[in-house]
Amino acid sequence: MDDRAHRSKMVLGHIDIKSLVAAIAVIIATTAISASIGNRFYATEKEVLQQQGELNAKESAMEYDRQLLTHVNIVTLAGCAVDNMLTSRTGNMAIERYLTQQTSYIIDTLDPSTTGLYGWIGEEYLDGAGWVPDEDYVPTERPWYTETLTSAREITFITPYLDAQTNTVMMSVTDMLSDGKSVLAMDVSLEPIQQIIEEVASATEGSQAFILNENGYVVAHSDKSQLGKNYLEETDGLGSAVAHKILADGQSQFEIEADEGDFSVYVDGLEGGWYSVSLINADVWYRPLLRTIVVFTAILVVVEGFIAFFFLYMNAKNRALKQLYTRIDQEEKRGEELQILSETDRMTGLYDRVNGEKKVDELLARGTTGMLLELDIDNFKSINDTYGHQTGDIVIIAVADVLRKTFRSDDITIRLGGDEFCAFAVGIVEQGMAEAIVRRLFSRLEGLEIPELEGNKVNVSIGAVLYDGKGSPVFADLYAAVDNAMYASKKVPGNSLTFGSL
Repeated sequence: MDDRAHRSKMVLGHIDIKSLVAAIAVIIATTAISASIGNRFYATEKEVLQQQGELNAKESAMEYDRQLLTHVNIVTLAGCAVDNMLTSRTGNMAIERYLTQQTSYIIDTLDPSTTGLYGWIGEEYLDGAGWVPDEDYVPTERPWYTETLTSAREITFITPYLDAQTNTVMMSVTDMLSDGKSVLAMDVSLEPIQQIIEEVASATEGSQAFILNENGYVVAHSDKSQLGKNYLEETDGLGSAVAHKILADGQSQFEIEADEGDFSVYVDGLEGGWYSVSLINADVWYRPLLRTIVVFTAILVVVEGFIAFFFLYMNAKNRALKQLYTRIDQEEKRGEELQILSETDRMTGLYDRVNGEKKVDELLARGTTGMLLELDIDNFKSINDTYGHQTGDIVIIAVADVLRKTFRSDDITIRLGGDEFCAFAVGIVEQGMAEAIVRRLFSRLEGLEIPELEGNKVNVSIGAVLYDGKGSPVFADLYAAVDNAMYASKKVPGNSLTFGSL
């Protein structure tokens, strides 16, 4: 025993102070590097967590907007049509026939789950599906009517309700008509949005997602047991705490502690004053990170060479962040492109027929005066037959560009289809001004140089009508007049203009 102690003392004696200090310094440096890298890793993962939460909320919001856009457009277009009927004093029987026709079309082609168009119109309940309410049914006391009257929005999303039989959430989309007391409505199932919410949440471990309306009602939730709850009416629980921070405090990104864990919360605003909410459990998210830090710290203490590998891993993380930023940017651009594509003709960039008519009808409903012009390319079939359809497309795009340059940004330019175009010039009610605009259009057409036409020029026939604000026409009335005038122009060789009358 004494001999062994003597040998240990001799070994310790060979360790000088400098070596001990150097050893301690290496240990401290290695620990500091490990702690620094761990902190960096934690900060990076926190950024990824934030971006993932934002991406989840934005994906839910984009799909929500896409799902409801069709129904909003249906109610908006039908509302414009019924408004025009009311303005022109069309009887309720004719309005109900219109609602019946539109309901049949919607169910057959767009949404078989809807009950169609209905509403309180002209002091009477009208139903496009033919439903006859019970005697005790008072339309003006129903939520779809009362909430619309108190809403300041053009299109109102009525507080949803949970169908007890199907366990699906239903909602009414409504439009207040111009008389201030008539309301047009359509019921929509939110089951597709519920499915989207579940898919978004399942793609991220420890994630929840839900859609909340402005009154705290849960419209959709990745946990179906939460459907139909009003979080503002609850006094405790994760949902209640999140809803109060969003609706009462106006916060859009925050962290919250709950019995279920610590959550990072991200919010994106939706149409109708609703909110897309994404929650990610930070405990679940960071658990792999903490294990990684422990493993890498041990490796750094044993072999400092592994530090290089760790930084390569960090670089990969940085690339992942850049890819995530790129993806978010692409998703935002895709949303903008979808909005543009939903209103415009893909080939020319002009309004398509449906949205163009809607824009003109909106202007006419406000009493806006102006000139409606219809343009048809002469001998277009001959161009296609002689030079090919690709050249025909080039001609259509060139004519659309001339229309865009000739008319102002406030004017409405439309591709009706094929080689037919239309334009509504706001405020042009004098024939002299109208002729000057058309002469400028003819001049630009004559200046077109399309090599594929081998020196041939593009000629057009134009019909025009001037609306001075008298009467209550709709687009279809003006179009009928300009269409007749345009066919009269067809009888004249070369670029020609004929005025029609209402």
